[in-house]
Amino acid sequence: MSLFKSHIVFWGSAVAVTASVAWGYYEGGFEPWIVALLGIVGIVANSELLPFVGRKMRVLTPEQKIAARDKWRPEFEGYFLETAKNGYVGDTIIHDVGRLDTYPNSGDEKGISSWFRVGLMGTYHKGILLGLRWTYLKEKEGGWVENSTGEEDGSIKVMLLGEVPYECIESVNFDGDDFYNKPHIYCHFDFQGEPYERLFYGEQFQLNAGLRYHYRELAEYDRNPSRRRSILSRRSKK
Repeated sequence: MSLFKSHIVFWGSAVAVTASVAWGYYEGGFEPWIVALLGIVGIVANSELLPFVGRKMRVLTPEQKIAARDKWRPEFEGYFLETAKNGYVGDTIIHDVGRLDTYPNSGDEKGISSWFRVGLMGTYHKGILLGLRWTYLKEKEGGWVENSTGEEDGSIKVMLLGEVPYECIESVNFDGDDFYNKPHIYCHFDFQGEPYERLFYGEQFQLNAGLRYHYRELAEYDRNPSRRRSILSRRSKK
């Protein structure tokens, strides 16, 4: 069903539910409630149009995940080996597959943008690492406190990193386009409307000059503000 038809069914069903509830309240009988039930079915069938529900969650089989990881792992590992030889760590443009045609325009989108520029930092065992921002952590009372200015003694420079599984990647253009001469990665935003399965603070290091960078995890980042604390989780064992 096209998006236009989905909107017609959704809003038509919403009107039918409202009218039939009013009809049943004032006139009685069972007929209005049958109409209301059918309207609710139409709303549920197109619930992805509700802003507070969002898109339908993709469900992948283990075989599909394995195929995606086998496809993209050598592509990205080869890319990072090549950039390490040149001493280059660059950016990438991340695109939401579900909102593909908004690029290159930028509008008044609610929540995360349909495309944005972030650091393309490396890989982990399930996917790629995106660098959201540099910041500083200081150990305090068995945990970590973020201090974005880094003015306090003992602060450690870290990067807030997002883990994007390979199975969330639909397509990659490493050569860039006419607007941004950087890799373009097209992702499914499967995690609360974002491409990141997990966020954490990582300290950057290199085993030897000329090799790719790695990131030592210090603390996990809770993306839910209501649960986030000023003192972050204790030092990771990784």
